[in-house]
Parts: sequence; structure tokens; C-alpha cells
Amino acid sequence: MDLSTLKLKVHQKCLHLALTKIEDLKSELESLKEASNADIKSSVGDKYETGRSMIILEKEKLVAQLQDAYKMKKALDLIDLGKSVNKVSLGALVKESDNFYYFSANFGALEIADVKVFALSTLSPLGQVMLNKTPGDSYKFRGTQSIIEEVL
Repeated sequence: MDLSTLKLKVHQKCLHLALTKIEDLKSELESLKEASNADIKSSVGDKYETGRSMIILEKEKLVAQLQDAYKMKKALDLIDLGKSVNKVSLGALVKESDNFYYFSANFGALEIADVKVFALSTLSPLGQVMLNKTPGDSYKFRGTQSIIEEVL
């Protein structure tokens, strides 16, 4: 598989993951809302207050996760797949000796047609080290020296 096809497939996978996460979190929030309404109708006293507090804490956690998911989607939306990239930046697919990196948002390791690609943010520690590097440039990360072979 050529690099431009790989980049497109990785981007599509990341977009799918972000949208799925957003929908799942919205669904969980809706379920919490329904549980909260049911709890209000059927509970009294201390048990009610404890249940309500737990629901509020869970809702706050889900809202924070949803905001993060929207940020990931926004990072993907900022990437112009038609634009040529010649240095490590948002939207770059980078090949080094043993690894592929796609700089978009932190989705972690993805398997695309038997190729392992790490989807990372440019704000991640590795992203910060590699930022603005071009093919042929070397970088050192956690004691290991690596050379960037290709950037697409």
C-alpha cells in the first residue's frame, strides 16, 4: 500500500473512532439523564442525595470526555488531506525506520491493513520532538536516535 492510501485510511479510521466515541458518550449522558429523572421520582432522604451525587460526578466525567472527543474531531477536521506536507506537522504521515506516525490526535496504535500506525498529537512528547522535522532529519527520543525517512 502506498503512503497516500495509508494516510487516507488512517485518517478515516481516526475520524470513525472520534465520531463513534462522541455518539457513545452522548448516549451514556442520555442514559444518565434518564436514570437521574427516575431516581428523583423514586428516592427520598440520604439514599437520594448519595445517588444524585454519584450521577452528577459521572455526568461531569462524561462531559469532560465528550469535550475531549470533540477536540479530537476538530483536530481531524483541520487536516486538509489534499495538501502536500513536507515536514512533521498536523496531518503528516511520517515513516521512520520501524514505525509510522500520523499526527492528528491521540488515538494511539491503529492497525491498518497489517500496518501499525501511531496516531498522535503534535502536542504529545514525541510530537514535540519531531515537529517541523523533514525527511533525512534525525531526532532523539527517550535515548533512542531515529531518522525520518518520509513525510507525506
